[in-house]
Amino acid sequence: MTNFPSPAPSPAPRESDELNLRKLVDTLSDHRWFIVSVTGFFLLAGYFNASSQPRIYQADALVQIETRGSNLAFMESLGEPQQGNPTSAELEILQSRMVLGETADRLDLAIQVEPRRLPVVGDFLVHHGVNQQWFESLTPEFIRQWLADSVDDAWSNPYVWAGESLRVARFDVPEENVGGEHVLRLLDGGEFELLLEEETLLTGSVGETVQNDELGYRLFVSQAEAHPGAEFTLVRTSALSAISELKNRFEIIPRGLESGVYELTLNGADQNQIQPTLDTLTSVFLTQNVQRHSEEAEKQIAFLNEQIPQVSNQLSDAEGMLNDYRAQRDSVDLTFETQNLLTRVVDVENQLGELAMREADLAERYRPSHPNYQTLLRQRGQLEAERDRLNALVSELPETQQEVLRLTRDTQVNQQVYVQLLNQLQEMRLVKAGTVGNVRILDAAMLSPGTIAPRIPLITAVSGLFGALLAMLLVIVRMLLSRSIKTPEQLEELGLPVYATLPNSGEQAGLTERIRPRRAKKAQEVFRGLLAVKKPAEIAVEALRGLRTSLYFAMLESDNNRLMITGASPGVGKSFIAANLAAVCAQAGQKVLLIDADMRRGHLHHAFHGKGIKGLSELLARRISVEEAIRHSELDGLDYVARGSVPPNPSELLMQQSFHDFLDTISQHYDLVIVDTPPILAVTDASVVGKLVGTSLMVVRFDTNPPGEIKAAKRRLESAGVRLKGGILNGVKKPTSSRHGYYGSYLYAYR
Repeated sequence: MTNFPSPAPSPAPRESDELNLRKLVDTLSDHRWFIVSVTGFFLLAGYFNASSQPRIYQADALVQIETRGSNLAFMESLGEPQQGNPTSAELEILQSRMVLGETADRLDLAIQVEPRRLPVVGDFLVHHGVNQQWFESLTPEFIRQWLADSVDDAWSNPYVWAGESLRVARFDVPEENVGGEHVLRLLDGGEFELLLEEETLLTGSVGETVQNDELGYRLFVSQAEAHPGAEFTLVRTSALSAISELKNRFEIIPRGLESGVYELTLNGADQNQIQPTLDTLTSVFLTQNVQRHSEEAEKQIAFLNEQIPQVSNQLSDAEGMLNDYRAQRDSVDLTFETQNLLTRVVDVENQLGELAMREADLAERYRPSHPNYQTLLRQRGQLEAERDRLNALVSELPETQQEVLRLTRDTQVNQQVYVQLLNQLQEMRLVKAGTVGNVRILDAAMLSPGTIAPRIPLITAVSGLFGALLAMLLVIVRMLLSRSIKTPEQLEELGLPVYATLPNSGEQAGLTERIRPRRAKKAQEVFRGLLAVKKPAEIAVEALRGLRTSLYFAMLESDNNRLMITGASPGVGKSFIAANLAAVCAQAGQKVLLIDADMRRGHLHHAFHGKGIKGLSELLARRISVEEAIRHSELDGLDYVARGSVPPNPSELLMQQSFHDFLDTISQHYDLVIVDTPPILAVTDASVVGKLVGTSLMVVRFDTNPPGEIKAAKRRLESAGVRLKGGILNGVKKPTSSRHGYYGSYLYAYR
């Protein structure tokens, strides 16, 4: 028969340290109240911040910009093509300082009025309609007194509340104070005063212009609806600042593809000023557009008014010279051929006259190198060549015919030019009177209902989402950075067998309170009463009963019936375990003695509602006897020894022979002696006690003690000759959504 080697036992399943979905969900679920709290805080903060922002309103208008305006008939007759993009040019003009500046001047937008609000919460309260009377009725007296002391006046006087406003129609300041913050304070009876750095500059009444010529101030308050004492900040900004501020609030949005229709929007915090401002802006834009288009007609009218008298004189002179010559020659008439030649000459002269007028207009706008100018010059050259040819034909006529033709030509040319100029003058007057420009206001400015900003629901939701993500990120980062003990397997890897895993007890919190001992720098938590007695069915107590069973077998190999409970650091729950383990063992019929060997900060006596004096320190100093040191509890079979008065040398007392003798004596009278010691990494008391007991257990706090700390504590005990029997994982928190027990330890409540 062949013997096969038995398979090696498979290692206990170990929870991966890597981040996985189940672990992530469990961790987030465990910290759900933290996430909910942070999310709620950010929701409230976001709502408060959004509600404290100024309410922004918006008005809109609709305009049309045509590609071609009502051009002058004279310019159209010339066939001159348009240059550039008129629509783009009009949009730039609409945003220019010419239009925005005139709008700001008409409405005095350089005057800024800001009410003084209650610090921090003033805007929030005002935006929710809180007025002075309502706030005063609900404000505690001490807050009103604090406000009164902070402003050196009646507590509510400086602050402007809901429903209160101020309108300033004119505010002139000297050049050096442009941009300076002035304070306007309302007084009784419609009076007010203007201050600059606590210096009174003006005093007057609402509805009247007040001025100080010496200082250069002039102020007209058109309306004031606020309680006496209310303060407003007045600032007169520069014209450039007012234009820039208006431009930042103004926007042009195209409607349709190349439709020439544009939506104009203007936003701002003053609900009563936005619509008039946009109306004024569109009106200024339309007016300048019409004026700009009528300038061409005005220039032509001025030019014609200069030319008509001159042509009229020339016509009169030409007619006089022709009549005189005919009188001298006895009414010489032109032959048929000469008449035709005259007609052609007059026609060429007329065309040259028209080109001369056109050249005068083009010379104001273009250089001679411009294509339009060059075309005109070529046309003029052709006509001049034709005129020279006709003049050569004229020179072949008889002298009398030549002179009559020349005089007749001058008369007819001047007459046609004169009639043409009169017609153009009348046409230009009609054009000027009917000029409408290429801009139309389709929809007048209208205030949109509601506000466009702040978007309170969106800001609140985004703030809450940010808070939730931040809270989850903090939880995840803490989980990734944490290297503390979370599973029994981690303790076993450190060479510390786990005798029990105790879940975190919510009932224990009801027995715990914080006290500050005399001469202590920090408060410490103590528990009054034993959980094993108060709540015997608690799952943590059931775990202690399991520990009691494990200890029964573990202590069979021990030299004595003494058990030391210690920990690596403070706050791990060793005193809680020691006291309740003693109670559980006593309930099982054992006679148990609990010793508080932490003579520095021990507080086991609070669990029995006793006092710390006349305990172990006095016993070891031989001030009291053993019978006086041992106290009986309300639980049968359970006695305890308090720490005693805090001695200056606890470690030295434990090393004395009296402590050895005390342990030897009581071991003969009790079935189990449990010794609660200070943390091993803090002091050496546990090393001294551990050498005198048969069994030593270390309490490790879940998610608190890192592995390095446990290694250091274990190494310190072993270097002193103390062998740890095992460990107790205390305060284990159950994942809310995990299908397993307490991170691998299957503990369940059984009712």
